[in-house]
Amino acid sequence: MIAAWMLWSVGAGLLMLVAGLALEKLLDGGRRWVWLGAGAGTVALTAARVFAGGGGGPFPRVEAELVPGLAPVGSAVAQSAAAAGAPGFLGFSVPYDSFLHALDGIVLLGWVLLSCGLALWALIGTADLLYRRRYWERGTLLGQSILWARDAGPAVVGLLRPRIVLPEWVRGAEPPRQKLILAHEEEHLGAGDAVLRFFMAVLLIAFPWNPALWLHYRRLCLAIELDCDQRVMERLPHRRWLYGELLFRVGARAAARPGLALAAFAERPSFLETRIRKLLSKAPEVGMAQVAFLAFAAIMVVGVAVWAPGITKETQAPVPEAELEAVPAAEAVEDVPPEPGLYVTGFAGQEPVVSTEPPPPLRADAEPSLEDEPRFVVHTAKPRMLNEVEVNRVLEREYPALLKDAGIGGTVTVWLFVDESGQVANSLVKESSGHRGLDDAALRVADAARFSPAQNRDEVVALWIALDIAFEAN
Repeated sequence: MIAAWMLWSVGAGLLMLVAGLALEKLLDGGRRWVWLGAGAGTVALTAARVFAGGGGGPFPRVEAELVPGLAPVGSAVAQSAAAAGAPGFLGFSVPYDSFLHALDGIVLLGWVLLSCGLALWALIGTADLLYRRRYWERGTLLGQSILWARDAGPAVVGLLRPRIVLPEWVRGAEPPRQKLILAHEEEHLGAGDAVLRFFMAVLLIAFPWNPALWLHYRRLCLAIELDCDQRVMERLPHRRWLYGELLFRVGARAAARPGLALAAFAERPSFLETRIRKLLSKAPEVGMAQVAFLAFAAIMVVGVAVWAPGITKETQAPVPEAELEAVPAAEAVEDVPPEPGLYVTGFAGQEPVVSTEPPPPLRADAEPSLEDEPRFVVHTAKPRMLNEVEVNRVLEREYPALLKDAGIGGTVTVWLFVDESGQVANSLVKESSGHRGLDDAALRVADAARFSPAQNRDEVVALWIALDIAFEAN
């Protein structure tokens, strides 16, 4: 039943993922504990199902007097009655001829090979880290004991005695930048983030076949960095823009080479845009209704994961049994024609108007209006932009400063709905630039455009047009 148990574990992990995403919306800090709990909960729940015989323990014995002639007497009935009266978790059996049994040997071998491969990779990474650590130089920065390295950092290295490792280029950085880099690593050190990552890495090595755990680990790494960024900004709130610039520069150097039990300033490049967007955005206010809904959703999802049917046993091949006494068929019941219904068709003052005739069917929903989505409109003259100079000024103003300073540009193709007065009544992204910040800026630029209205012969018409908006760093 190994393959069936794995499938159940993946399902439970995905439910924990959904619950974690809901809980994360409620928290402005401490997100890492959500994903640590999701990973540990997935493993603990799966283990409980295995060692408790499906999660609910042995079913209680239910004895009932069965009346001859009304139901067959056999083990199947007794088991059904027991399952119906068993409190707590539900259970189901894997049929003896299920194809999942044929996969048990393959998946077990794959499990062992994956775990051994990941463990070997972790040991090689740890050995490489210890070897490079021999060449790191002890030193201090702003009164803090650190290690200087040429090919590592900024990062926190070690489990039992973690140390801050900084690259050589930090020596020549300005004091404000040094203070921010050091503050980030001090927050990692004080929060024990390296230990949290190590714990989740151990779970991945033990259960590498569960894709939900890999998603939990990825969300944990992002949550660790978001929480650390927030704590740094609470210490140094006036350095927000400089901190964002450092994230770009350190991410571009990519010297940290994060590994086992290591928390780095740059972390993963794929997280960079999310961290900067979170850093520069104002925290949204979550209303009480939204809090209640998300909390209820998270509780419901966890409840489904806990109470979902577990694998109790595998059934055996059928054994021939004695011929059972036939059950008498129930007497047929004559069909009774339904009485005519009464329908409320309207109101006369405050009194309802009742009729035996059903009301006419409701009309189908109206089609979406032209303004809602791009579609072709017959026209003889296209709109022409009237304020190109103003649009160029808006483009310069809306270009995200961090992306511009980092030399990141791109072209966004947007749909514009130009109404009969030449105003932009709606705008949508047709082709993204690959950066959310540039896409949002392009929509703001598009809203500033003014056009001469389109025409179909002598009639003014509203029209969807496509417009390329290019952001060039130079």
